[in-house]
Amino acid sequence: MKQWFRKAALCLALVLSVITLAACGSSDNKTVESIDPTIKSALEQQAMQYAEQSIYKLPAEDIQRQIDTAFKTKDSIKYNGLTNYINSMDRLGSFVSVDSAEASKTEDGYRIEIDSTFEKRPLKLTLGINEMTGAISEMTFEPHYEMPELMADAAGNLIVGMGTVFAVLIFIAWIISLFKYIGVFEKKMKESKEAKNKAAAPAAQEAPAVKAAPAPQAAPAAAASDDTIQAVIAAAIAAYEADTEGSVSDNNGFVPGPALNNNLRVRPLRNRCMVSASTEAAPAASPVVTSIAPAAPVAAPAPKAAPAASGAQGSIKVEAPMPGKILAVKKNAGEAVKSGEAILILEAMKMENEIVAPQDGTIASINVSVGDAVESGATLATLD
Repeated sequence: MKQWFRKAALCLALVLSVITLAACGSSDNKTVESIDPTIKSALEQQAMQYAEQSIYKLPAEDIQRQIDTAFKTKDSIKYNGLTNYINSMDRLGSFVSVDSAEASKTEDGYRIEIDSTFEKRPLKLTLGINEMTGAISEMTFEPHYEMPELMADAAGNLIVGMGTVFAVLIFIAWIISLFKYIGVFEKKMKESKEAKNKAAAPAAQEAPAVKAAPAPQAAPAAAASDDTIQAVIAAAIAAYEADTEGSVSDNNGFVPGPALNNNLRVRPLRNRCMVSASTEAAPAASPVVTSIAPAAPVAAPAPKAAPAASGAQGSIKVEAPMPGKILAVKKNAGEAVKSGEAILILEAMKMENEIVAPQDGTIASINVSVGDAVESGATLATLD
């Protein structure tokens, strides 16, 4: 608070000093030499007549016209002087008289100070005359104010000035107080921009690349698939059946094929046909069957315990050439069989295989039953 009071007091003292200097300033006397009395008297008379007739006794409208003419002709001296006079007319009041005039010599001509009396206060008019051209080079009006009037004017000017200064300071302070909202505005703009960027960006992240599954290793050449084995066996069966085409089928509708060395006759599951005994066909050339080493058989389920052999064991054994399952029993113990006649049906690798008699004889025993799983080399039946 003390600093504010000191500043206010300093400003007030400065304003008062300026006003005092302006009100009480002394006139600048540029007199450089004495003037001839005749010339001086003539100048004074002419100046008094000019002031009285051309300025003081004219109405305000005529003076305003002179001001407008001076503005058009760019006569700044006359324009400024008459403007000051017309602005002071309310404080001067009505014109009374021209009291005196005092001429003096200056560097570029003459100066004439004319004292006049108005209704409210005296007025001092100063005119400058250029010696070479005779034009007016100076025109000032100085009303005489008493000290109380000067102090009142000074106080009024001070109040107006300080009020203006305080208003400007308050406005500046208000502007500065708004600076705190700049950061808030910038933050909101940044958040709005980030929100727009997020909305424009894809919502889902890129899915990771799926690794390609490793290529399966090739199976060993020796291990053939079941499908390959079945295809080979089917081709062989087709060749066997082509070799026996035109023969008479057995009682079960199967066309007998040649017996293999292991007493095995192979036929497909659905290869049943009724062939007429009278049908004749040209014998087909026996195809050459290429033997393929069979793949390692899949481990068959553990076979059931073989049932007790029916009848006494014969001297000739009929063994299983491969692991499989008994589908049917064609002969019973005690029945006579001929070489190549089917005794059992063995299912292996989805194929029906006929187990045939290796030679003529009589069934001594049947060692398996329908549904039994047998291994390769198991005794299926015996002959006498």
